[in-house]
Amino acid sequence: MGAAAGAAGLLATPGSAVAASTASRFHTAPRYAGTVPGFPATLSLTPGASYKGTVALTAQFDPGVTPSSVTMTLGRYTRTLTRVGTTALWSAPAWDTTKRLADLTLDSPSNYCAWVRVQAVIGGVVQSTQPFQVYTANYSYGALADRGWVDSSAWAADYTSWDAWLASFTATVFGVKYASLVTDPVRAARKAIKVTVPDSARFDLDQPTNSPRFQAQQPTLNSGCGFYEGQEFYVGFSIYVPKTNSSAAGSGGFPSVSLSNPGETNKHISIFQMYGPQATNPTQYPTGRGAITIIDANRTSSTDAKDRFHIDANQLNGGDPGYLVDFGYNRGAWTDIVLGFRMSADIRKGWIEAYLNQGGYKSVQPVTLFGGLTRLPRVTAWPETSNPAVPDSYDTGVLVTGGSKRHRTDMQIYRSPTAYQEVTLLHTAHKVGPSPEAVDPRSYA
Repeated sequence: MGAAAGAAGLLATPGSAVAASTASRFHTAPRYAGTVPGFPATLSLTPGASYKGTVALTAQFDPGVTPSSVTMTLGRYTRTLTRVGTTALWSAPAWDTTKRLADLTLDSPSNYCAWVRVQAVIGGVVQSTQPFQVYTANYSYGALADRGWVDSSAWAADYTSWDAWLASFTATVFGVKYASLVTDPVRAARKAIKVTVPDSARFDLDQPTNSPRFQAQQPTLNSGCGFYEGQEFYVGFSIYVPKTNSSAAGSGGFPSVSLSNPGETNKHISIFQMYGPQATNPTQYPTGRGAITIIDANRTSSTDAKDRFHIDANQLNGGDPGYLVDFGYNRGAWTDIVLGFRMSADIRKGWIEAYLNQGGYKSVQPVTLFGGLTRLPRVTAWPETSNPAVPDSYDTGVLVTGGSKRHRTDMQIYRSPTAYQEVTLLHTAHKVGPSPEAVDPRSYA
């Protein structure tokens, strides 16, 4: 059974939340209709608790309370509870915390945070808990480093000239011939990199896969840059999506993405990634993520909103109830983005923060994440060692461990082959520093 049980009454207490206007503007926090302050049942899952092995999923309702239906949602996956005889106890099949929520036949390669919501129909009225988090705890990582901010991690791309920009990337720049330094289309005093990647780029000799890409990889060798277990840092950058909604050759546009197959990313366009040791052939969990943190545009249903970027769940963080961050293209204007990380293979130590500005402020603003938090627990590095060993294979891919190896941040246009003739995007102000203020692009200052 699980390591913890029993939660009378129930109650997730939100952490630091930003103004409602910010959350509404960027649509980043899931909002559940029918949420009530209390919930008339004792649950088998306790907010904030850690669990290993197999865990009971039950709700014991208060005397005199008889629901007509009860569900429990873990991440994005809902389970129906059934009444045990004529008692007040409702239950669902037990939760095997060693498996992935998206596919119960596959082992999870990490401990993760799962967001839980219990909903019941009582007297024809839907009542729901607030979303709350629990943690799996099947792996022990031993003593992990606590490095904080490391001065040698400070880095900034140089946009003063083409040669200066290229020299600031001592690592690889894939598809460099598709990039050029241009005058900022909004702020004439600033320069930006304009990238137009044709589908034919996938045949270039410098392309490492058959997916056409431009990818400016933050340097991690010799300079002391790169990120290891226990480091804390912020990365800032700004993107400009052209007004033209087209992927036709010569249009200079950025398209509304076509529909990918359900659960896949075969029509996606990725614009940024936090890259670290990863699967050689990532699982589709839930949408084919390989790198630790990716910002991309991807739609798998006709009901998905168009012209939006998001940060989705990945192999290491499978308990998200929705997109971690979700924001519009903001065509014809700059979107300033800052992400904060504490690198860790341990869900109890790693975290992520997000800040955005699409023109309503002079500086980036904190984004409300799940549960009203602005700093969210997150697995942000692949584990190098664990007890028991991390599964060495899953799906058809091989897991390459290495939480203590270098991770980096990449500006990119990385997209599916054959999906689009051409994609154009501008970016500027790619920078790594110790605080949001230190890396804020300040496009609207």
